[in-house]
Amino acid sequence: MKEILSLLSEVEIDHKELFINADAGFDSENLRHMLEKEKIIANIKTHLRNNKTAKNYYYFDEELY
Repeated sequence: MKEILSLLSEVEIDHKELFINADAGFDSENLRHMLEKEKIIANIKTHLRNNKTAKNYYYFDEELY
């Protein structure tokens, strides 16, 4: 993700408020924190291993719980 953001910066494309759609394999606190810090909206399915609070962070394809 850092490399992608670096490439966007090089070509002067603003990444603020872009959306990222990803499956459960990309669900991690580190990625969610980085995306939040960079003001990128994450649409990432919650992975079962991280489902401690039964929160789901869907925005488009599924219901928001």
